Amino acid sequence: MMLVGELPTLARIRGLRRAIIVLCILLTLWWILEFLNFAGRVSPDPFDVCGVAILAAGEWLVLQAWKARCPGCGNRFFVSSAMPLWFHLSSECPYCKQSVVELD
Repeated sequence: MMLVGELPTLARIRGLRRAIIVLCILLTLWWILEFLNFAGRVSPDPFDVCGVAILAAGEWLVLQAWKARCPGCGNRFFVSSAMPLWFHLSSECPYCKQSVVELD
């Protein structure tokens, strides 16, 4: 059962999940452009600055995801020792199976 006080937390978790997925897509696109643009250059260019900005945003998002706790059980929502990287982006808590899709 979902309480009214849980809605902001579930909405925050849902937003973090979407932001991390978008960031992964941006990082992939940046890597492709960087690879196509490299051509043996040795000096930094605007793509490098953009890459550093994307990585900095990614570190901040991962830190926020690491702190996010499930409103149902209190465990960390995105962290599970059962996963190979100890991090997952599924839409439900690995411990109590509470879903962020229930927000709709």
